[in-house]
Amino acid sequence: MILPPMTRQLAQRIEQSDIDYSLSRLEGMQQAKGNPLQIEIKRYGNVNAFLIEAWPDFWYGNKVLGLETSSEVYLEEIIDLFGRHNLSFRFEIMPGNLSSSLASRLHKLRFAQMGFNTAVYGIPSLATKASSTEQLRVRGIQSNEIDLFLDLYQEGFGLPRLYHQEKEAVLSWLNRAKSNVYLYIAHVDDIPAAVGVLYVENGIGVLADAATLPGFRGRGCHTAMIHHRIAQAEKHNCDLITSFVEFGSPSHLNLERAGLRVAYTKSMWWRVE
Repeated sequence: MILPPMTRQLAQRIEQSDIDYSLSRLEGMQQAKGNPLQIEIKRYGNVNAFLIEAWPDFWYGNKVLGLETSSEVYLEEIIDLFGRHNLSFRFEIMPGNLSSSLASRLHKLRFAQMGFNTAVYGIPSLATKASSTEQLRVRGIQSNEIDLFLDLYQEGFGLPRLYHQEKEAVLSWLNRAKSNVYLYIAHVDDIPAAVGVLYVENGIGVLADAATLPGFRGRGCHTAMIHHRIAQAEKHNCDLITSFVEFGSPSHLNLERAGLRVAYTKSMWWRVE
């Protein structure tokens, strides 16, 4: 078996996995009592808008996925949605969805292309295999380790500890998505050192968030987490694996070393004030 060639259909399948994961995460958190993170999710034709007022800089929120030429009619309505909350947001546009007409319209609305987000993909059976060592091992979390995982996640990404209502929102998502979301901890010499998330839906394993605590960086934790989640995706009968990363970043390079390849690069459009 060889890596399937990138086609428009395959790219759309991969992009849908990004939408599915974002929907799972934000819908799950939105269902927490009182919607403490003030989340709104709106659909405009094939376009999905994800708004999270309480976390304005959260990377899975305040974004719009699925924009294409036929969606141009919704642009002002989408902009107004975020404008009512005084939130900055981005359009993530995949190759083939940006026409000269749509680009011109975005420019007239004061949006500019100001970054890229790269989708990588692979087949679990083709990925490089690696096993844990006595010094570095990865395992799934136990039911009583959710708080530990969340604390490690926040520390690994340099974020403040979650206060009670924020944690309740995250737990709301994890409880609702427990058949799709798998959480892992990496240990170095039996000390928790890194965390990672695998999301499984429609035969695709999304290698989602992974972070290493500052004191353990450069010791192979991220690479071990990649290999472990790929193996778990194969056990869950995924025929495809994917991840979304900054082009050329250390995460991107580690994923390529594990056998994944670039599927496409999305352009990121932000409003220029």
